[in-house]
This record gives sequence, C-alpha cells and structure tokens, in this order.
Amino acid sequence: MRLRRLPAALAALLAAAVIAPAGAQGPSLEELIARARKRDADAEYTLAMMAYEGRGVPRDPGQALRLMERAARRGNLDAQNALGFFLQHGVGGNPNAARAREWYAAAAERDHAQAQVNYGWMFQEGLGGPRDAAIALLWYRKAAAQGSAEGEFNAASLLERGADGVAQDAEAAAEGYARAAKFGMPLASYRLARMLDEGRAAKRSDGTAFERYLAAAQDGIAEAQAELDKPATQYRFALGLAPVAAVPWLRKAAAQNHVPAQLALAIALEEGRGTSANPVEAFQWYLKAAAADDPEAHFRLGNLYDQGIGTAADTVKARDHYARAVALGHPGAKERMAQLVGRGFPAPDFGNPFKGLR
Repeated sequence: MRLRRLPAALAALLAAAVIAPAGAQGPSLEELIARARKRDADAEYTLAMMAYEGRGVPRDPGQALRLMERAARRGNLDAQNALGFFLQHGVGGNPNAARAREWYAAAAERDHAQAQVNYGWMFQEGLGGPRDAAIALLWYRKAAAQGSAEGEFNAASLLERGADGVAQDAEAAAEGYARAAKFGMPLASYRLARMLDEGRAAKRSDGTAFERYLAAAQDGIAEAQAELDKPATQYRFALGLAPVAAVPWLRKAAAQNHVPAQLALAIALEEGRGTSANPVEAFQWYLKAAAADDPEAHFRLGNLYDQGIGTAADTVKARDHYARAVALGHPGAKERMAQLVGRGFPAPDFGNPFKGLR
C-alpha cells in the first residue's frame, strides 16, 4: 500500500503552531515538518505525538492517527506501538482491536517492551483475537526481562490469581510484584503488601507488609491509603513497631474508637513507652476503653483512683472499677480488691458493681 503524502496537512500544523518559548530544546516544528516531508519516520512520529497531545500545535487526533500510521509503516517501533494504542482506543477514528493487535505484534516481535506488554494484554483480555492467558504471560515476561515494571506487574497479577493455562503461584507473584515495585510501580508495593498481610506470601527481607502499604500510600495509591486508615490495621501494625513509631499509629486508631488501641495508648502514656509519661491523658484513654467494658482498662483505672495518679484519689471509684474488672474475669483484680478491703474499706456490692461510678 502506497503512503499518502500530506504536504497540506503538514503545512496546516505549521500554520497553527503555538510559538515555542525561547530556549526550547529539540528541533523546531519547521525542522520536523521538513524532515517528515522527506519521509523521516522519527519526525513523523514526533509530529504525531504533538498533534495527539496538543503540544506546540492544536490537538488533532485525526492528524495524529495519519502521521502515526506513516511512521509505523516506515518501521518506527514507537510509532507501531502507538498506532496499536490509537487503534485500540479509537484515537482519530473508530476502534479496531484486530488491527491494533497486528501493530502491537509488529513492534513486540522486534523487542519493543511496551508493545510486548500491550500485545500480552490483548491476549489476556481476548481483544482483537482469541483469549490466551499463557501467551499473555509469555509476552509479559519478555517485557519484564527488558526491565518493564508493567510487564512484571501484569505477569505477577496473572500468577497471583491464576487463569486458564496459567497455574496460580503466590511466591512467583510476590517476587514479580517486588521487582515491579523496585522498578518504580507503587501499585506493585500495595499488591505485595496485601499478599504479605494476608499470609499468602512468605516474609521478606526487603520490607514488611506495613512498610509496603506505607510506601504505596505515600505514592498516592488509594487502596493503600484506605487500608492504613482502618483502625484495626493501624493497631495491628503498631504492635509490630518500636514504641516510638507505634504511638502515632495507636493515636490514629484510638481516635477512631478502637478499644484495644485506646488501652494500648493509655498504657504507653501511663508508663512512658515510646512517649513522655502522661498519666492524666492515660486516665482519659482508660475511661474510653472502660466505657466499652475492657477489663484491663477497669483494672488500671482502679489503680489510678486508688493511688491518686492522673486523677484525684477516690477509693470508692477504685473499688468499683476493681469490682467490674473482677466481674469481667480480670486475673489480678481480685487480689487488688482484697488488698483494698484489707485496709478496712467495705467490700463492693457485686450485684451493683457500678454503684460508685459517676
């Protein structure tokens, strides 16, 4: 098929050009058009991308498609991959998945890594031809071998869940996600974090589930941010951190009414673990946890009331919190109650353990 010359269209690009700022890098629009008129595929590809993106010229998808096909037919690999994308997504014309698949194949077979990923995707999804997960995995791995993060990620995704012709392999998936994350793909960090968190991958030396979630969240992955916003997750990960690092996460979870986090934060504040001792604040968090009938919180409130630490001494309240802790099965509360009664203070009415609470 002969290539259609486009002198008028190229001239239109020049006429509509936006003046580039002084000192702009790279060849000028006039130079690119002059080279394209001489059938320079690289210039045609660059002009096609400019028309597609509206960079330096008004955006014109139809012109972009025509120029991209010229460059692709002259053998430019980037153009062949981009033409596949244009045809797949209907840029400048109607979508044509079968033709898109052909152009992806042309570039993929000449080792264009992104085209290999795209060609694999066409097989994975059955676009423009038969669905075949095994062939998709083959092309993803070819791209990954060239350092493609997307190739690593797509291969890992297939291996994580398995598909017709692809056996599920959690460890291989975890390794793939780790490599993709190393290549700079934050979503891979999230996927690996999820596998580690759920026990579907062995512990690794290159990052815990929490560290992977945190890295992905900092890189803007919404799923990771949502996971780290859950109080149960905040509490669970805080337990595995050094005290100084744990306290901020305990505060996040406690503020969302997570009772175990409220208790753990109160203990840290009372005993000065990972933060300055603050029995007054500790007392407030114990009250919140005790309102949910946590036995340890009742027991520790009894201690604080008995000793007048973090609050005014109040033997009646101490007795009644101990009594509630006993009723909830706290193992040390009976002994403390006995000590209190041994000092001549009357035993509580166990039928009404909240009698002195106010």
